[in-house]
Amino acid sequence: MRTLGLRPTYLETAGREEIVNFNEWTVPLGRRFRALKLWFVLRAYGLEGLRTRIRNHVAWAVEARDQVAALPGVAIVTEPRLSLFTFALAEEAATEALLHRINEDGRLYLTQTRVDGRFAIRVQVGSFDCCREDVMLIATVVKELLAK
Repeated sequence: MRTLGLRPTYLETAGREEIVNFNEWTVPLGRRFRALKLWFVLRAYGLEGLRTRIRNHVAWAVEARDQVAALPGVAIVTEPRLSLFTFALAEEAATEALLHRINEDGRLYLTQTRVDGRFAIRVQVGSFDCCREDVMLIATVVKELLAK
């Protein structure tokens, strides 16, 4: 009856009060192989492929920040840290409304955060298969929606 329990008899260590938990040792005994997904990505893209992808995301975030910063009324709240930066308008309500319009538009999806109590729109370049054109769309969409 204890066969399917967390501590089945067949995994007990003979002569010991406490068992050696073999569930945490190998894949066949039920522990999730957490590194398997990473292993598949490394096999598919290679280490240099991943490095290139990360470098591109960081460079594109800087480029997108520059384009967004050039828009009238937009302020960069946090500079890019790797591929993450935030921006806002002068008024919190206007920033929230802009974020809502961006997500309603459907061409891209951004999230919000608070930086030192200030509501900001959060840009994270990191979607695995995004390309430069996808990231440069951020400034285009923000510019179009600000003009409305």
